[in-house]
Amino acid sequence: MDYLAWNKLIASHFFRPEMADNRVYLYVTEDIISSIGKDKGVDFQDFINAVKTSVGMTKNGICQKAWRTMEEWKYRQKRQGYPPYIGYLALFVLAAGTEEDFSANAYYPRLRKLLGEKQASKPYPDFDQMRIVWKDLEKWANTDKDGEWGIFNINISGRLIHVGIPISQTILTEKELKALPIIFAEAGLDSNNHFSERAIAFWIGKYGYKYLRKRTIRLLKETSARDELRQALIDRIIDELSAWDGTAEISSEAGKRFYGTLRLCCKLDTTAKSANFTVRCSTNREFPEDKLVLKYNSDSYYCDEYGNGYSSAIRSNLNDKTIDASLFDWCQNMQMESDDKRWCFNFIASPVRVFVKGENQGLQGYVEVGRIPQGLPFYLAAHQNCCPELEKWGKSGCTGFQKSDILQGLPSGWHFFRVESADSDQLVRDKFPILSFSTSVLLELKGGIRVDKGNYFFKFAPPQIVLAGADSSVKLYCNQIKLDSSNTEGIYQLPTYITAGTKIEIEARRGEDVIKRLFLFLEESFAIETIKLAPYLDYFGNFYSNLDNKIAGVIGAWIGGVNCPLFDFNTLLPLQGRQKIFFVGKEPGQIVTFPDETLPLDWHPVWAIAKGRLFNKAMFCSSSLKESEPHRSTCNDKIKLQQWQEILSTRTLPPLEDNRLQDLWKKFQKEAQRVRV
Repeated sequence: MDYLAWNKLIASHFFRPEMADNRVYLYVTEDIISSIGKDKGVDFQDFINAVKTSVGMTKNGICQKAWRTMEEWKYRQKRQGYPPYIGYLALFVLAAGTEEDFSANAYYPRLRKLLGEKQASKPYPDFDQMRIVWKDLEKWANTDKDGEWGIFNINISGRLIHVGIPISQTILTEKELKALPIIFAEAGLDSNNHFSERAIAFWIGKYGYKYLRKRTIRLLKETSARDELRQALIDRIIDELSAWDGTAEISSEAGKRFYGTLRLCCKLDTTAKSANFTVRCSTNREFPEDKLVLKYNSDSYYCDEYGNGYSSAIRSNLNDKTIDASLFDWCQNMQMESDDKRWCFNFIASPVRVFVKGENQGLQGYVEVGRIPQGLPFYLAAHQNCCPELEKWGKSGCTGFQKSDILQGLPSGWHFFRVESADSDQLVRDKFPILSFSTSVLLELKGGIRVDKGNYFFKFAPPQIVLAGADSSVKLYCNQIKLDSSNTEGIYQLPTYITAGTKIEIEARRGEDVIKRLFLFLEESFAIETIKLAPYLDYFGNFYSNLDNKIAGVIGAWIGGVNCPLFDFNTLLPLQGRQKIFFVGKEPGQIVTFPDETLPLDWHPVWAIAKGRLFNKAMFCSSSLKESEPHRSTCNDKIKLQQWQEILSTRTLPPLEDNRLQDLWKKFQKEAQRVRV
């Protein structure tokens, strides 16, 4: 085949509709090239010959040819079809794929050998200009094609910027990628817990030596001038961990199992100088509908789904009490399994543990995390053997580092510290990897209700955007408009003005450079065609093979052949016995007590507040955040005005599941403080 035929064949192998909104790596090897050409009766050597023929007598060789091909495609062909330079970039990746060293001196001889030229370690003529070609491929995939055939990003910078791009495409082999879920499972990692890069490198190196190449292990331990390639490797591992569904097959006998981690949670009572430590399961999979029963040694425990990837606090089946996590040895690994061995949760041994506020994850108190937050307060639990080094770091590398006077609740030999802000990690990052700052930026979606596979969400329940590991120089943009964080921990809300059905581009930028990018869609509804193949059931659970809107029945949450009544917000409230519910509107004095009073007809409730023994709990029951803002007005009924003020001001727990609702609740509380009865 000629070069252009090879180019189209290679391009269509990597960029295709099935890869929509997924990250594409131009992972090219001799075997892959031969496999791609097999149906055409051509092999790897035919591809090399085609490239050499296309280059011909070009003065500066392949780099100049690749550049000119890009320019001609842009201006003469108006960027139609696949970029014709992908075949040249594939050759550059081939030169990186089989080397046992990442150095530039080892790369150029390999490239010249592929082209049958005299070997030399000096850079190839105009090779530094190839970054522009790589950037054009990024623009074509992400902007011209809107990610519909895959997303392509280059993140290499620094001394090895030119050689680093092709090397980064083969930084993990297909065999290594398939082994990563096993390594994640054995190391006790899960996608809900964002570990520092040093911690990731430590755990992957420790548990991955059986599965990863020697050069990959060496690069994980790299601390020299080649750190940019090490960063590219760790970024790739983090991307894979973020997308991991929690399943792995470590042994053929056990089959596929669901993995997660055991996370410590803490409630502090500074008055009593005590701490209460519990443990929860963390996973990105859906928990079983019934309670999850777990075994540790010969003891039996259970938990239920709580939300945001967490279980409820684990309880003992023996006495139905929440287990005291301080009774475990935090310096030893621990594993809990379900009775059928399908679920497995690991507790990672560590002499130092980091705790941050759990409100952003829908948890009360504090929750354990895998890295220290930069510039934000946190707590440290540390074994006494680590305290001298930590206190030395606290004096020089932290602001407001002090030992907490917790007298009860900690495991024997452990101490608790409060830190206002970590300013440097230099003294502790090598000895304690979780006490290191992030060196890469993580951009991901959290929560929301998906319409289908991929990043398609209902507009009424959009996801939050999480930007982790970014310093103040990194800004987040939505469709070219800068977003402001809803809090100091990098959680962003999508703008309310976004139109459903349009593609939303989220970019994390440092200056003009795009560091991370993702795409998503918001949908008002879903097409009926997507559920036609699902079972259609009538009143009695009988199956219909043909979908008929005139026959009353259901397909999942979709109902056909029935005129459904208007939604009654009261039907979903957790009424128990004679429990009272206060319905609160957005204007002072708008409040009724149900069931003692009839529901309002002239105003719509925003909050449904269930009266509890110790605390009242607020639930959002309106249909629109935008239309639920508190509104100042005059109320002549002083009793109702006082009730409205009191229920918003005293002993009421705000909604914990969504930062937007918490912000709205604070506005209501501020308005209640303004009211004068």
